[in-house]
Amino acid sequence: MTEGQDLKTYAKNTWCPGCGDFAILNAIKAVLRDLSEEGVPVEDVVLVSGIGCHAKIVDYININSFYSIHGRVVPVAEGIKLAKPNLKVIGFAGDGDTYGEGLEHLIFAAKRNIDITMIIYNNRVYGLTTGQFTPTSPLGFKGRSTPKGNLELPINPLEIMLSSGATFIGRGDILTD
Repeated sequence: MTEGQDLKTYAKNTWCPGCGDFAILNAIKAVLRDLSEEGVPVEDVVLVSGIGCHAKIVDYININSFYSIHGRVVPVAEGIKLAKPNLKVIGFAGDGDTYGEGLEHLIFAAKRNIDITMIIYNNRVYGLTTGQFTPTSPLGFKGRSTPKGNLELPINPLEIMLSSGATFIGRGDILTD
């Protein structure tokens, strides 16, 4: 990234005010700037996203990116990394995108120790479809698809990743007012 280069795009941001996605957007821009200062050109970074509110992040960063279909962020990111091992590949997926439809891909990526970074937005709800429950929604969660409350205990994705052999797991909470 050259001095003064901006990562902004022409796309109008459509996230809801106060959404935690803004914090992730700002954080990844800071990471990209840090990588650039360490000598990694932005041309050597590829962002992959799935379907959902989180996926729009690739619209808001002027960098190489790829939209995958729902639940397939991990295999697309793996394919890019296998084809061009020198690239830094960062995937963005929602809890439904990875823990619902894409869980098997996430498990095998951890098992194989594929050198990709996955950032998973676990807000415990399908936000884009306005409130359906996900595999991590709490017991009793009331949403459009579960008006009487979710009857299932949520999965623990950290336990699943640890038992699958993931080499690094981080968790953070974004607090908004």
